[in-house]
Amino acid sequence: MTHRAAVAAALASAGAAAAAFASYTRAGELALLERPWDASALAWVAIAAIAAVALLPRLPLLAAVVWLAAAGAIALVARLEAIALTAAAAACLFVVAAVSALAGPVRAAPRRTFSVVAAAVVAIAVLGLIGSRIHHAYLGPTHPSSSLRALPVDLVEWAWAGAVTADAFTVTARIAANALAAGQPELIVRTAADGRVVARVPASSVSPARIARFEVSGLQAAARYRWTIAVGGREDHARTGSLQTFPLGPASFAIAFGACAGTGSNGQVFDRIREASPLLFIHTGDFHYEDIDDPAPGAIREAYSRSLRAPAQQALWLNTPVAYTWDDHDYGGNDSDRTTRSREAARSVYRELVPHYPLPLDGPIAQSFDIGRVRVILTDTRSERDPSSRPDGPEKSMLGERQLAWLFDQLLAARDSAALVIWVNSVPWISSESSSDNWGAYTAERRRVAEFIAEHDIRNLIMLSGDAHMLAADDGTNNRYTADAAGPGFPVYHAAALDRRGSVKGGPYSEGAYPGGGQFGLLEIDDRGNQIHVTFSGRNWRGDELVRHEVTFPVALP
Repeated sequence: MTHRAAVAAALASAGAAAAAFASYTRAGELALLERPWDASALAWVAIAAIAAVALLPRLPLLAAVVWLAAAGAIALVARLEAIALTAAAAACLFVVAAVSALAGPVRAAPRRTFSVVAAAVVAIAVLGLIGSRIHHAYLGPTHPSSSLRALPVDLVEWAWAGAVTADAFTVTARIAANALAAGQPELIVRTAADGRVVARVPASSVSPARIARFEVSGLQAAARYRWTIAVGGREDHARTGSLQTFPLGPASFAIAFGACAGTGSNGQVFDRIREASPLLFIHTGDFHYEDIDDPAPGAIREAYSRSLRAPAQQALWLNTPVAYTWDDHDYGGNDSDRTTRSREAARSVYRELVPHYPLPLDGPIAQSFDIGRVRVILTDTRSERDPSSRPDGPEKSMLGERQLAWLFDQLLAARDSAALVIWVNSVPWISSESSSDNWGAYTAERRRVAEFIAEHDIRNLIMLSGDAHMLAADDGTNNRYTADAAGPGFPVYHAAALDRRGSVKGGPYSEGAYPGGGQFGLLEIDDRGNQIHVTFSGRNWRGDELVRHEVTFPVALP
């Protein structure tokens, strides 16, 4: 092997190692046929580059073309997805290796070499363009991006608030890599009206991944506050958050909800949600679409971080607290269940990274909370469910026995203590598709839930759902799942997709279904004392209302 060939082989080998390292960092393993797709692409690039090293002594021109193609593949991945610097370095090494390998063929047959290289470059560019179009057709944004720009990273990479009550809230944030050297982070809380500092709260925990958690209490009900994060006495004013604590007693307010956004989505739908000024945003699942079904907490954290860093999303989370339950793509792989390998890693990262309410079941992320006289119940329809492919029957469960018992306790207590109950259930409830990924494949358990609701006369219930990439509403007409098909008939509202292609699942729905991306729901609660009026408005990224449903519940509470 000549000196130039040896240099080319060394450069290409270094590039392959860098690409493999980038793949491992992205997925938590060297994934060849696993999600995320870009990690698999980088792994195959590394394999192809090493194979070309073996070709170099006999077929240097072919080896050079393979390395150019590898560099082109990395460029395409970089254009479509966030990419590590190591992968970018690999692309540069491949190009230099290709140039070194071409020295011999250029001297021996310059015309033929230039023709082959030119044809290869054109083919790589054309294939890259086709790949980009295919990616955008199936996985790309569904509507225009927000005009907001990324916030500068000083002390904090991202932050969001949740677990809001009448006197408390929680913030989690990822602290910048070098910031912790300046001291322990703290949360500074001010009244929104006059900027008076009412609390300085040190982080209750900082994980090895630099995720800090702050828990604030002792606040006034229905009061607006601003918060910032400080490290070493210096505040990160670029990420100033604001929220309102929840009211006590009868109160009127708006909740936004939605599901299903591609990883790192920066669509204008997040601007419209923020401009609606909801008291809370309920995320009903598929916060990202990385489909990580491996025990890879680093990859799961990065998937969340990519979305939390997106400018429009970060602006929303800074201005609106969140309550969030996952679905399949942000819990594990597509249609995932309790058997997925990511189960424990996903649960662990959720507890670390999400500002959640207390999780009473030590496993599933089920949780509940009150807003005024409204009780909100979030169930976990993924990490306890049996595979949907199993035969339906009494032993097949969506929620698992412990969570089902907890749900029944919550519904029964809320019947007697709340004027309205909102059940957040991530997947379609109204469905007759026995082979589906939703409640249509769990009819025995659905009947059990429906008969509990009917037997205990729970009449102040509505359901919020996601998963299906549509806006839809049913007034209860199609929600008749007791053994005698008489009830319980509560309203069901769907709002998705925040930023994915449209689809319709389940149904039929009395008010129709409207598939599409850039969509969300706004739920207006008007507590009038002796009755509560609920208005569901399904909207798109322009702010246009596509579907509307209203219902009034009498209140018999003392």
